[in-house]
Amino acid sequence: MDGVNYSIRQLVKPELVEIAHNYKVLHFDDFPILYIGTNMFGNKIIGSHFEEDDENKKIICLHTILTNKQYYDFLTSKTSYLYILKSSESICLVEKDYNFKVLRAYDFDFNSIPAEYLPLEDSYCPVTVKAHSLNFSISLKGKLADINKAVAEEVSKIQNGFTEFIEDRVNSIKGLCVVPKALLEPYGMGSFRLNFELELNQKGNKGNLFLQQAPVDKYLANYLTYITSNFIEDKENYKPNNNDASEPFLGLEQTLSEVYDKACIAKPDNLRQLLKEDIIKSVLKFEKVSDEVGDNFDSLLITSTGNEEETPISYIDHKFSESFGDVIEEVEIAHKGVTVDQDFKEYKIYIYHLNTDTRTGNALIRNVDNDEEMSKPKIKIDGEEGLEKTKYTESLYLNKWITVAAKAKKIGEKFSRLDIKFEE
Repeated sequence: MDGVNYSIRQLVKPELVEIAHNYKVLHFDDFPILYIGTNMFGNKIIGSHFEEDDENKKIICLHTILTNKQYYDFLTSKTSYLYILKSSESICLVEKDYNFKVLRAYDFDFNSIPAEYLPLEDSYCPVTVKAHSLNFSISLKGKLADINKAVAEEVSKIQNGFTEFIEDRVNSIKGLCVVPKALLEPYGMGSFRLNFELELNQKGNKGNLFLQQAPVDKYLANYLTYITSNFIEDKENYKPNNNDASEPFLGLEQTLSEVYDKACIAKPDNLRQLLKEDIIKSVLKFEKVSDEVGDNFDSLLITSTGNEEETPISYIDHKFSESFGDVIEEVEIAHKGVTVDQDFKEYKIYIYHLNTDTRTGNALIRNVDNDEEMSKPKIKIDGEEGLEKTKYTESLYLNKWITVAAKAKKIGEKFSRLDIKFEE
């Protein structure tokens, strides 16, 4: 590349930036101009073509290691390639032979890229046909996940929560007559990764010959994208007696309509209302997954996997998780009402999660009118005294039910929060 002496730059091990799996060309013109994939460690890579060196029979490219958020934001056209390069600290200049084998890689930086080689301001991901499947992957990033570890209890909650979510969404399609079963596949490389395969087994002796034509995979992917990208903005549409529908919602409704049409089953007359009601139910299920972000990993990325392709569906970090929970509570209050204790009352609880630094966590408590059902409210313990060797940590570590003085917030008959008075 004229004017850049990259031969004196620091060498990078080729395996760090070479695409080993999930290679996909996004734009082609004589050579692959823009492409994505993953390295041997499962990290996402975006690459772009610079120029050919015919004299030395080399191709010069840029390869950049992406975070899960960068990967999701680019492929969903939320951010541009130029922005990724500007904000990245993991750009490499790569030499390849004419068989596209990486020969050398050099550490590089945005300011060294000549102006004529920079992508345009509107260099968003080209429109591609999205690959959908009934295979899903949840990739955790940050903290423990970056050393391929995770807390067993959190993994169990994510597995169970996601399984319950996708199975329920299929069951909610009236007349489809299938039994969905989510199967776990071996954990994958790249931080900590959970893999799922959803089986759709038909009920009874009479199978639906048209089931394979129904875009159930597309519907599930679009549903996940909607609740994690649009539900928060659409919150007013889920209040009682509100019949408004946003453009993203109408797109999801259209996909559901296609499922009915292509499966040749009767479509409910009140499809829109049923979908809204199902979304309200589904976000409560999905909250079990999003609630796990924060303590031991920073974010999670949900992708649709199949045919050696990955399509990003949802990206969730702690900021999203908090906003998501707040909106769910707001919608629930609109439907069920809220009551808040004015004075401290005695409650019997079992604390199953507690951050002793922030003094926040979660507990189990039996509902007032039905002691066979339990709520899982968020808790906050007041004061500044250490929580070690108190009844609160005894409840956590010794699996004990304890009596606390607290002001409770209830949505309908379900406890949503307990502000606990610290007691020695």
